[in-house]
Amino acid sequence: MIELKITVDKAVELEQEVKDLYQSIVGAPVKDVEPANWTTNDVKPAKKEAPKAEPVKEEAPVPKVEPVKEEPAKEEPAKAEEPKVEVPSLEATREAVKDVMAKAADKTKAKGEFKAFLDSIGAEKVTSATDEQRIQIMEWVNSRG
Repeated sequence: MIELKITVDKAVELEQEVKDLYQSIVGAPVKDVEPANWTTNDVKPAKKEAPKAEPVKEEAPVPKVEPVKEEPAKEEPAKAEEPKVEVPSLEATREAVKDVMAKAADKTKAKGEFKAFLDSIGAEKVTSATDEQRIQIMEWVNSRG
């Protein structure tokens, strides 16, 4: 459940805020709907009743409401497209790279290729690699066998 508070001075602003919110959630503008006439003081009762002897009260101004910090909406489609990849530990990454280097027929060539790969992903070395870079390193290791 999302709690939303909007601060407006006029009912027209409230109507626009609601339309903008609808569009941000649905992704399409609100279809043309006959808007309620909120900006007038003419209030018509739903049923006709016998007139009462009470004085007519003026419509109260729209109350000011403080904004609430919203949590960003979670995008379900994006998560569905990207399978969650477990970030390998630094030690596991280092061991995997050592294994690939040890199994390489030409160790100098393998080290050169690995250094070129590290440069391509923007990592200086395995120990200073970010989580994302360690994932890429493990993918490289897996591609080497």
